[in-house]
Amino acid sequence: MDELIVKPLVHNAVGGLVVLAALAALVINWRGAYVLKNFGPLQRASLIVLQIALMVQALIGIKLLDQGLGIVQKYVHYLGGLGALGLLMLLYWLPQRSAQKTSKNALGLTAASLTFVLLTFVVGGLYARGGLS
Repeated sequence: MDELIVKPLVHNAVGGLVVLAALAALVINWRGAYVLKNFGPLQRASLIVLQIALMVQALIGIKLLDQGLGIVQKYVHYLGGLGALGLLMLLYWLPQRSAQKTSKNALGLTAASLTFVLLTFVVGGLYARGGLS
């Protein structure tokens, strides 16, 4: 793995995909909570895709830190990226009383996760362009 060099552009591109996955999960979970009033396979799949995207992004970020890049912004990334993932994992710890309640919990946690994702993406982008250094 040490021979593999990852460019920061890859991290930024995957970050864009994470934002899109979070937005898609929010829309899908909103539909599940308020239109279908159910927590079905599509909502579950959207959360799984978002969690995988966040994990891939975190691994790329760790590799960039290993390469000596992004030292200044590591706390933003740890709190933002891993915080977003932690919020999504909370869904599995909450009691599942009904499909409708689970769907609303999923929507709330997805919205909170999207907030972390957007904050991390914007602040990380500003740091990378030198706007906050």
